Amino acid sequence: MCRIALLVLLMALAPLGGAMAATLEQDFPTVGTFKWGPFRVRPFFLLRATGYDSNVFLEDGTSTSDFTSSPELGIRLFSLFKNRGVVQVEEILDYVWYAHNDELSHFNNAFQARAAYYMKRGLVFAELRTLSLRERPSTEIDYRVRRHERYFGTGWRFVWPHSSLQFRLGRDSFDYESGVEAGQGIPVALNRLEKVITITGSKRILPKTDFLMEWEGRRIDFDTEPLIPTEDDDSSSRRFSVGFLFDTSAFIKGSLKVGVLRLEPDSRAVEGYDGPVGEAVLLYRLTGLTTLEMRGQRQALFTTALNNVYLLDQGYGATLTQAVSARVAAEIGIDREKVSFPNETTTCITVGENEFECETGLRTDWIRSFFGGAYFRLSNLSRIGLRVGQWERDSTFEFLNRHRIIVQMTYSYNF
Repeated sequence: MCRIALLVLLMALAPLGGAMAATLEQDFPTVGTFKWGPFRVRPFFLLRATGYDSNVFLEDGTSTSDFTSSPELGIRLFSLFKNRGVVQVEEILDYVWYAHNDELSHFNNAFQARAAYYMKRGLVFAELRTLSLRERPSTEIDYRVRRHERYFGTGWRFVWPHSSLQFRLGRDSFDYESGVEAGQGIPVALNRLEKVITITGSKRILPKTDFLMEWEGRRIDFDTEPLIPTEDDDSSSRRFSVGFLFDTSAFIKGSLKVGVLRLEPDSRAVEGYDGPVGEAVLLYRLTGLTTLEMRGQRQALFTTALNNVYLLDQGYGATLTQAVSARVAAEIGIDREKVSFPNETTTCITVGENEFECETGLRTDWIRSFFGGAYFRLSNLSRIGLRVGQWERDSTFEFLNRHRIIVQMTYSYNF
């Protein structure tokens, strides 16, 4: 009955009148691109995270500092077929360089392809994404793991003058490489295949505001079969969300989405999650020279922690930007995050050769960061910036407390 009621609500967002054709110009704008044979092309170059990091290994006690830089090169190209079809390909390659810790230097790669065919009442589409990323130590995994992700999806979208209805089917696989002996349990805990179906409806309620309604069903199968059947983490989840999408030309732009998530492990001996989730990124133009970005999220994520299927990640933050002149702007920002684990767990760290420090109990991490900086717009195509920040983690497991100071320069150029 719940699924039938949901489908009726989503269908209610779609009017019965004649449909307005979705256009290639809206989804694939040619502004900022140049023509190369049958393709419209937009390359770009970005020099990011260039500067000083006081704790590259996210260690406690005596930390290791280094100078780092991450040049990134990307290209996006697409080709149109008689105003009906389109094929788009995007490739991003970056190199993360460390001046004194050569073993940490590495390449990352992201590839995306999309094809779509437009009709009078909407469009059908297919997309492929692959990602190979070596992640920095984070709130839960204090190792430099490499994540391989492969996603394939297809769907169709109906478009009317003031509303739309989209159905999407997807298949997403996650594979992790720990690279260190202490992190060998990470692939076992996180390698998985997710199959997803998503139904999204939107309705224009104000000239620059859309109301959103979304339902998502997900099936999660982990690669590793547990030795004890009652410890099986294979799960199913359902999420229902509502929210708003604000046009980029509006006084407030961005999106806001809140809802409920039910995560149900196959094994009744494993605790699932049933509660609120949401995400928001809003940019508010206070004056012609001042903007305030507000962001927040609450989400349940799969975890490597013993005796837990998921962790609860809650956070919020804001960035205030003040234009000093036509080319110069200053910014200051703050972020707060709480990561909690529902069940008692045991966490260990290596403190010496064949020596470990462990603690058992309910783990909660509080993460605080703030930053300040400025950027200078060199031209309509490029800009350069400098940011200084501090990141701290306080945990109920005190040996996981961490601190780092980061000084970074960024440079971007869109050809």
